[in-house]
Amino acid sequence: MAGKTDYERYIRTDELLALQKRTGDLAHPDELLFQVIHQTFELWFVVCLHDVDEVVGMIRAGRLHRAAHLLRRVALILGILTDQLAVLETMAPADYHVIRLALGRGSGQDSPGFNRMLGIGGPLWEAFQGALAQRATTLFDIQRVPEANYDLYQLVQGLMELDERFVRWRFCHFQLVRRVIGEEVKSLKGIPAAQLVHGMREYLFPELWSVINEVTRAAKPEY
Repeated sequence: MAGKTDYERYIRTDELLALQKRTGDLAHPDELLFQVIHQTFELWFVVCLHDVDEVVGMIRAGRLHRAAHLLRRVALILGILTDQLAVLETMAPADYHVIRLALGRGSGQDSPGFNRMLGIGGPLWEAFQGALAQRATTLFDIQRVPEANYDLYQLVQGLMELDERFVRWRFCHFQLVRRVIGEEVKSLKGIPAAQLVHGMREYLFPELWSVINEVTRAAKPEY
């Protein structure tokens, strides 16, 4: 078995570190950075998707506090992914265009992890609605009187944190594209980069945000 130590064998470092281009094969020195960051994106998406599946099961089993905790962990991971985008912003546009030629027809729109992340809203929302039905309560009631169903309230906060972080990641990704590529150039899939802006308006759980307006109206604030 490859690896000299238990750590190397467990992490499978020989295989993992063989997944990057060798120095002599790089189209540009920054290609290593570009490749490693995108590889870590895919690895972190695997963790997020695994945890989301766990959350769905926990909600259905009534383990709402644990589900809320795990949702916040997924949100923190998305925060890490957002921070990684700032590292990519250190690339000069001229350097990126050299790397882009090495991508062939590759595009971030083909990311299997990201495309699966776009679908996590359905299972999570279905499980959440089941929890609401079991308590015979509504999202409005939870926001109006959090203490009455505080575990459900914490679950709502976890879902909102996940949603907010995901939208933030998509916003920062759009800003990265604007900074390095520009928003007028079409992607390798023939879609203008400016189309990415629409992702910043696509919430996983729009109901969680719209109900805040109802709560505010019901409070009849006079500021």
